[in-house]
Amino acid sequence: MGFLVCVNRKCRGILVVFGGILVHLSLGTSYTFGNLNPYITSYMRAKGVAPSLTYTECAWILAATGIGQGFSVVLGGLIEKKIGPSLTTLLGAWLMSLGVFMTYFSIKHSFALSIVTYGAIVGFGLGIAYAIPLGCSVRWFPERKGLANGLVLAGYGGGAFIFTQIQTAFINPDNKKPELEIDGDKYFSQSDVLDRVPYTFLLLGGCFAVMQLIGSSLICNPPPKEITIIIPDSDTKIYSSEERYVKITNQISAPKLDQQAFDNKQKMDKEGQVKNSNSEKSENNDEEDDNVYPLVMLKDKNFYLLWFMFLFNGQGVTFISSLYKAYGQTFISDDSFLALVGAFAAVFNASGRIMWGMIADKFTFRVALFSMLCLFTSLMLTLQASEYVGKPLFFVYICLLFGSLSGNFSLFPTAVAKMYGPKYVSINYGLLVTSQIVTAPLGTFLSQILKNTIGWHGLFFLVAGFSFSSFLLSILFNGKNKKGKTI
Repeated sequence: MGFLVCVNRKCRGILVVFGGILVHLSLGTSYTFGNLNPYITSYMRAKGVAPSLTYTECAWILAATGIGQGFSVVLGGLIEKKIGPSLTTLLGAWLMSLGVFMTYFSIKHSFALSIVTYGAIVGFGLGIAYAIPLGCSVRWFPERKGLANGLVLAGYGGGAFIFTQIQTAFINPDNKKPELEIDGDKYFSQSDVLDRVPYTFLLLGGCFAVMQLIGSSLICNPPPKEITIIIPDSDTKIYSSEERYVKITNQISAPKLDQQAFDNKQKMDKEGQVKNSNSEKSENNDEEDDNVYPLVMLKDKNFYLLWFMFLFNGQGVTFISSLYKAYGQTFISDDSFLALVGAFAAVFNASGRIMWGMIADKFTFRVALFSMLCLFTSLMLTLQASEYVGKPLFFVYICLLFGSLSGNFSLFPTAVAKMYGPKYVSINYGLLVTSQIVTAPLGTFLSQILKNTIGWHGLFFLVAGFSFSSFLLSILFNGKNKKGKTI
């Protein structure tokens, strides 16, 4: 019977992880924006909504998404305490889908309104739902925090594999090339392509809402752990004179223990473990780590190192996610190929999150972070080489860049869970994500201001500089869990 309970518990945990993956598949809109950016910008220019809009300016939509997410992740953790993880996830996810639906109208009238709907509203809903599946997965699999986080976040990165192809097939089924070239950037001008752009948001919003309903229904916290108490024969006539173990949940009040019987049992059975029914400690060693309250966490210097590293790493995420296709169009005139690049980059993004999480579990967070930053910085410094080889090398570079930056989103929540415990991980990680309030607008502002001055190659070096700064901070980082073990 115990074996069956164990199996059922593991199966239930796997369903929770699957639900988190499904929700995150729909939430990963930031990685489809890079593919949509040329269509949105070209549409607003051609229709007179924003006649002089450029790709770097359009990236303010993604910046608004990051700002909204930064403000709302903590809110999601607080709401979870009130209404539970399933409803909180659905609330945030459907708010995100509402923003996508509303963009059908806003894109026709105003770029500023599009920033609100497809940026701020989408980001705010995304932030509420984002950390909840992560927290639940860590609680179900505390001994594999990195892997659990990596699997759920693989959905966030992998969603672009599906929706990038859907977007391109719907908007540009004939693989038409952008014909209008201004200041080195190419824009679409074909009416049959541009007229489909608003309807894309209705299609995407409907797909997201269905996936979110199914996924959120599977998300829940694990049940209370069982504990063991001793009931001596003197306490009741129901039991025989032989002392026995009785399994109860920690929600049931335990009878008063006989201290002498308790001491004798400890001597007779060194492996027996007696716990008070009001104890909040788990039977699992990994769950014995003290849970750090958010206000206490804010006094730890290592948290601020994580915060700034997350901020600096976010510059690369913002740049690659929003502008990889716009850069590719400067020397590749094949829209279907660029969509294919985005799709396979999503595969690397998804699998990379799992890989980096496993590396953090097997070695340490620092080892995984060092490796990730070295790889990403090197790739950014040499990305311009893809112009000389063309499609094959561009494909390789973008896939590897997405595969390396993906570690950002599996390593940092894992670090928070290991250092500060799983109980408050939704709120604690939310406080870390507030760095995106600075990251998103800073990256977009610098790209917009400096693009015409330093060009694409200069932007590559700028992003690499931010990643190298994060590398220097990682040398100072020395985070440990409550047992004193380096994470």
